[in-house]
Amino acid sequence: MDQLFVGTMRPHRLGFIPSVSLWLTVLNAFVLGSFSASAGDVQSSGAQNPENPQLLEEIIITAQKRSERLEDIPVAAQVVSSQILAAANVADLSDLNNLVPSVQFNGTINGRVPTGIRGISTVSSEGTVGISSGVAVMIDGVPVPSDSFDANNVMGIQSIEVLLGPQSTLGGRTAAAGVINLTTRGPTDSPYGFANSTVTTDREYRIEGFLSGPLINRVEGSLDAYRRTTPYPITNLTPNQTTTQDVYGVRAKLKFAITDALDLTLMGHDENTEGTGFNFTYIYITPGNTFLFPGSPFTQAVMLPGIKLSWGNLDYTSPVTTAGSTYRDTDYSAIINYRLPGGYTLVSTTAYTQENQHQVQDLFAVNEYYWTVLTGTPTTVYNNTQQQITTVSQTSEELKTLSPADQTVSWLSGFFYSDTTVNEHGLRTFPAAPVNNFVVPTTDTYDLYARSTWKMAPSTSLITGLRFNHDVISYRIDQLAPPPAYHSAGSAANNTLVGDIAFKQQLTGDVMSYVSYSRGYSPAAYSTSANLTSNASLVPVSRENIDSFEIGLKGSYLDRSVIVNADVFDSIYRDYQIQSYSYAPGVLSPPLTLASAGRAQTRGLEVQADWLVMPTTRLTFNGAYIDAKFTDYENAPCYGTQPTVPISKPNAQPPKGLCGQLTVAGAPQGSPYQNVSGDTMPNAPKFKGIFSIRQRVPLANHSYQWVFEANYIYRTSAQMLPDQNPYAIQAGFGLLNLSAAIRSNDGRYSATLFVKNVTNHVYYTDVEDFFSGLWTGSPTHTGVAVIGEPARDAERYAGIRFSVKL
Repeated sequence: MDQLFVGTMRPHRLGFIPSVSLWLTVLNAFVLGSFSASAGDVQSSGAQNPENPQLLEEIIITAQKRSERLEDIPVAAQVVSSQILAAANVADLSDLNNLVPSVQFNGTINGRVPTGIRGISTVSSEGTVGISSGVAVMIDGVPVPSDSFDANNVMGIQSIEVLLGPQSTLGGRTAAAGVINLTTRGPTDSPYGFANSTVTTDREYRIEGFLSGPLINRVEGSLDAYRRTTPYPITNLTPNQTTTQDVYGVRAKLKFAITDALDLTLMGHDENTEGTGFNFTYIYITPGNTFLFPGSPFTQAVMLPGIKLSWGNLDYTSPVTTAGSTYRDTDYSAIINYRLPGGYTLVSTTAYTQENQHQVQDLFAVNEYYWTVLTGTPTTVYNNTQQQITTVSQTSEELKTLSPADQTVSWLSGFFYSDTTVNEHGLRTFPAAPVNNFVVPTTDTYDLYARSTWKMAPSTSLITGLRFNHDVISYRIDQLAPPPAYHSAGSAANNTLVGDIAFKQQLTGDVMSYVSYSRGYSPAAYSTSANLTSNASLVPVSRENIDSFEIGLKGSYLDRSVIVNADVFDSIYRDYQIQSYSYAPGVLSPPLTLASAGRAQTRGLEVQADWLVMPTTRLTFNGAYIDAKFTDYENAPCYGTQPTVPISKPNAQPPKGLCGQLTVAGAPQGSPYQNVSGDTMPNAPKFKGIFSIRQRVPLANHSYQWVFEANYIYRTSAQMLPDQNPYAIQAGFGLLNLSAAIRSNDGRYSATLFVKNVTNHVYYTDVEDFFSGLWTGSPTHTGVAVIGEPARDAERYAGIRFSVKL
């Protein structure tokens, strides 16, 4: 492939752009030969050729622990197929932001995926470990630990199922805001395979191959191998280095049909991810403020040479070339299916996962070894970095029984157990703010659950569910630096009963409505990033409780040429758990705290519509209007330049928009705080919509067809931080993506040209202000420093993808 591009590229900021004539040459060559291949789409109950559809397909979803039609389940849900993942050139899970409007992920470069659904999210930093993410992320129904990066990469994934809103009955302790289930490919009873490859103008390379089929009598197998190198539009100007991520892995499965009623599937997965470079760039710094202390020689011109601070900045300057991360995932599972007499099924899923993480973070992405300049000490003392070395391991077992689905009362029930341990070592040798901590949180959960569907009448059903969770959380922290050393340990146990109820009415044979109520929770947790001041045990942050209401309509119309699914929802979160950095004047490294914010609420409208205008033309709209806000959040953190007033009584709240500082005898006490009740939740745009059009153009007298696609994603402005920092508001924007493909009519061969972000609009998936304490304006008040993580497609790029099915 590389030889095809020799001498036919022109320089580009992040690589090379092949000439138009080259693209056309490649496509013409493809029509006469055969290059590549598309993986299968999501499981569909129809037998039509997906390359020549006469009606819209029926999608099967498994996230509720049995195979069901998406249109039959009384819950808002969406399924993203492998075809859609490929067409969007999805690099990691955060790219789901542009495919499912109600989902919002922060970036995944060199870090955990903070997940949000309907404006609700919890985890925001690797600094706090052992905390539920708020969104249950699963791979083939097996929960991924919240501290793991195992689900970041989506290569090797067949489809992604998203259940919107609290799903605690079947999703468990981590499903306070929703469930995301990644399904993988498995063995088939006949030979099947494909190969995919992608190359882009900014030097992204991908390749994946999959084979499956019978091996010997009663034994089937599958093997999926993949590799990608993905550049991100982030450049360190000092060494001229682009932030890059390399991923390679393999997943193998063996299915043994022991008897006609009993089968066993074994899975092994090994994946390695290596990232190089920093993942943030500076967007804004208070004009005139200097680095480390007021009036220091480290001016913005010295520390950020060549950087133009703006919401379009993609560059940083740093002498650090060792920043990056390495993650090694190994996963194993054994699934036993035993089909009992009468159509009942007993399923056992035993799984083990371990991830080894090593992160080297650039502090603070500036162009000087500042400690060396100040003290004359060598960089071996401190080299502008900090490290986190972490091991995440989990053992789980789920045993469930399913009744036949066609009974008057159908049901499923189960038992789930998991034991999750995180062992993290944080190390920073910065003499002014050293860190040497060992943090080991452990979570054990023992759950019983059941759900039933009672067909009260031919068109009326009542669905009820109940789950009992027994959670045991414990931790140990050894804080060795700064001195003196402190050692803290503790444990707590909680019992929780949650459930849901839904009333489903089949209005016609193709249209269904429902109304539902669910009670969810997020378990109590320890703030393991706390800065210890004694050996006393920490007090766990209270459990989060959720009441959620939803009304929905799902149906197909006009002989299944139109599908419309819509819902309205209202979810109330009490003792809402949120992480934030506690700004304080003169504090270089503000502590990350986990606290209960009182109450939060999210409500809105979601609509997904597909229209097969004719067999060759398809229109899709997917949109969400969401109003997510803090309804009661006092003592919230302030931002750096927020006007501050003295407070004389503890917990008295300052006027709206002002920061309060408790003052006793003229001396400030503790961190400043504000009241953000009624303000927006972070990274929760009011509206996000995705409009797509797909046009097929069959070639007369040829076995190929052209396929043209365009999609436009628009989102309104969003406050990106809980402290309501006015410099952290990302303006509304739109993204246009285009593609043109030549495909064989039988779906075996395809070649696709695509352009991402045609209008070249820069945007960020994550925005933070935790560097504000480093950029000071006076001894009593810090400034504001806002940094952002550019998205993979924050800069326009083009590519070509080849596919072949064997």
